[in-house]
Amino acid sequence: MIKGAAELILAGDLTPKMRERVQRIERASRQCTDLISALLMLSRNERNIGAGERTDIARLCAQLIEDNQPTIAGKSIQIVLEADAQPQVLAPESVFAVALGNLISNACKYTREGHVRVRVLEDRVEVHDTGPGLSAEDAKHAFDRGYRGSAATGTGGGIGLAIVGRLSQLYGWRVSLEPLDPHGAKATLVFGRP
Repeated sequence: MIKGAAELILAGDLTPKMRERVQRIERASRQCTDLISALLMLSRNERNIGAGERTDIARLCAQLIEDNQPTIAGKSIQIVLEADAQPQVLAPESVFAVALGNLISNACKYTREGHVRVRVLEDRVEVHDTGPGLSAEDAKHAFDRGYRGSAATGTGGGIGLAIVGRLSQLYGWRVSLEPLDPHGAKATLVFGRP
């Protein structure tokens, strides 16, 4: 209902500022729908491969990067997509969007300056950032439910990466987070070949 209302409003004559605000509502609506879908699958412990539904990873990464532009507004950050391959994953796009979206949004949230680089390879996606990095201890527990790393700010509940971990288990993917030297982090989601 929200998505439909946003589409109707966007079809009208809007100022650039109003158009930007309605597009933000539309993105938030899509993200909520994806999250609800993923959480339902987790609650049922059910791998829904949607009758052979394949997700175009490079296209989805481009969309997620666009969705994160408001997150980096006012920061000196560049988000870069490097699509070295054009893989497809046998999984609903909503599920993969939640998993990969959390990794990209965390990189954007914790990086104050520099870059977030999303690299699409044949069997994985890597998200590199120039943020403050994380300790080995934080990396070890990052996907534990309720765990908030030492650099965590704000009021989040520490469940985003836990959801990524659970989705990865359900779909047979591997996810990891590691510190980079001298600072920054690299998140990797290995999905294999379909």
